[in-house]
Amino acid sequence: MPNDTSQAVFHERTSSTMPNRAKRPHSVPLILKLIRLAFRAGGTISPQLAGRAAYKLWLTPARFPTPSSEQAVLESAEIEYYMINRQSIATYSWGQTGPTVLLVHGWSGRGTQLGAFVEPLINAGYRVLSFDGPAHGGSSGKQTNLYEIADVILGLNDRYGPFESVITHSFGGPCLAAAMQQGLNTSSVVSISPPASFTTLVDKFADTLSIPEKAVKDFVRRCEDVFGKDIFEQASMANNVRELDLLALVIHDEDDADIPWRDGQAVAQAWKNASFIKTSTLGHRRILRHPSIIEAAVDFIKSEKS
Repeated sequence: MPNDTSQAVFHERTSSTMPNRAKRPHSVPLILKLIRLAFRAGGTISPQLAGRAAYKLWLTPARFPTPSSEQAVLESAEIEYYMINRQSIATYSWGQTGPTVLLVHGWSGRGTQLGAFVEPLINAGYRVLSFDGPAHGGSSGKQTNLYEIADVILGLNDRYGPFESVITHSFGGPCLAAAMQQGLNTSSVVSISPPASFTTLVDKFADTLSIPEKAVKDFVRRCEDVFGKDIFEQASMANNVRELDLLALVIHDEDDADIPWRDGQAVAQAWKNASFIKTSTLGHRRILRHPSIIEAAVDFIKSEKS
């Protein structure tokens, strides 16, 4: 298990292996400019209409094509589809023997996004399983939510489990935590770049789309009307891991522009048996491909097996 000293060494080693790049301003896509303009205008004229539009967008992930960096792992996968809660779920598996490690992608991600972990895990003696969440990748649906993704995890556990370990990225962390609250058992968890609470996600969502405050309040009300008044507390990863006894490793990058690294730290602090590693220069997605991250995750899973 990493201690404070090993975390500091890891931080230094990871930082030194990545070039120091000056941060360049990102150009804003035209579609995002138009959405922001619509929310600014619509949110002022009718916060209710803007809140309803925000609620619809909140539940609608973007589907991105599989990049060339993931083609090899996609082509090497055994792909199967299963009906879970009336949705066709695309699954990807690698390896024929050994305990199974589940990979859980984040919002608007896909099952091959954690593909860099596959070969090291197979070499370490594991079978690997991943999937596209509902309304993601090759799975059916147009909208989804945390609980539907948690149901998929539970459904796959019934078919392939129990999982020896689970590696999650970003929103996959809260989805797994919700599944564990419903009875999923595993020996260990590696959670990369997780949001500690939905406050972080709502703030990021509203800021990205320039949603006015009154429209945000209407959006939150709609979430509470559908999922319950305490939905944001019930869905909080930090809240859902407090009573878990299994071992966990939380990894977060201080240059993550999507989810602040202190969210990862908060998750680790809430988890009874979690260690925390902070890295730098890896951001929110490159962290999934960096050799030091993959090595740390695989070594952690192996150490909990021995």
